[in-house]
Amino acid sequence: MKRKSLLFNCLWGVALLTLCAIATMQTRSVRASEDNLIAVLNPAVTEKLAERVPLVAPRLDTLEGKTIYLVDMNYEGFGPTPVFDEMQMWFAQNMPGVKTIYKLKSGNYVADDSALWREISENGGDGVIMGVAG
Repeated sequence: MKRKSLLFNCLWGVALLTLCAIATMQTRSVRASEDNLIAVLNPAVTEKLAERVPLVAPRLDTLEGKTIYLVDMNYEGFGPTPVFDEMQMWFAQNMPGVKTIYKLKSGNYVADDSALWREISENGGDGVIMGVAG
């Protein structure tokens, strides 16, 4: 019985010494890294509003007879989403005078697709509905 108690106490002692050693090493590491701190900006919302920029393109007074591009931003690069198919069907049923062209942007939502923007501009796109859907 005394042997078990002695072994148990020894194991507790080793565990305690190990934890103390780890804590000491972490404290030294923190002190050493304090000299190498950098400033980080917090991207959270601030009280100051962003500067407002006027719209360059004039608003359309009507969609009748116009060509509207439905651009799927291809979030995460997974491919087309059914939301834009639904939007295109809605326009066909409720506003048949509006021509809609569905386009899937190449790359993911942050990648530039200059060929698509050029196509919309050159083909006389009157408006664009862009979205990240899924």
